[in-house]
Amino acid sequence: MTTYTRRARLSDLDAISTIIDHAIAFLAEQDSPQWQHADGPSRTEFETAINEGIAYVQVYEGKVSGIAKLIPGPEGPYEEIDGSWLGDASQYMTIHRVGMDGTIRGKGLAQQFLQDLLVISLEHGFNDIRMDTYPKNVIMQKVMTNLGFDYRGMVEMPVPHGERMAYQLILD
Repeated sequence: MTTYTRRARLSDLDAISTIIDHAIAFLAEQDSPQWQHADGPSRTEFETAINEGIAYVQVYEGKVSGIAKLIPGPEGPYEEIDGSWLGDASQYMTIHRVGMDGTIRGKGLAQQFLQDLLVISLEHGFNDIRMDTYPKNVIMQKVMTNLGFDYRGMVEMPVPHGERMAYQLILD
């Protein structure tokens, strides 16, 4: 069972779209408004991200199993945190738009994917890594906490139901 993470390619767009659709449906099943009002990721958004070199996929047994974007900060909503960040880094990496293939849950793939993204962030020169999630997304909160991310406060994203729990991990 080979699992690895790489930059997304335009040829991944069909698989990315399927994961987006499943992730939006899964969040709805969890009674979360996150990504439910046309504010979730889209095929077009990921096509742009692929062309910009900031989209990544996890491949599990030869199939795209996870999607995410790595975006160098600073990022506006993160600068207005109701809380505080550790350190005083003006540059950091944010992990956004994480989605996993819902047909293969329970294998620890999300945690492995995020670990890979941490390594990629370090390779790009970033040791301050930030993420956020909607308060009802307890699964992602658990994954982040298991990886050592610390809850730092609330940020407001410019979307309906934009309140997000902000997390940070500083790597050596």
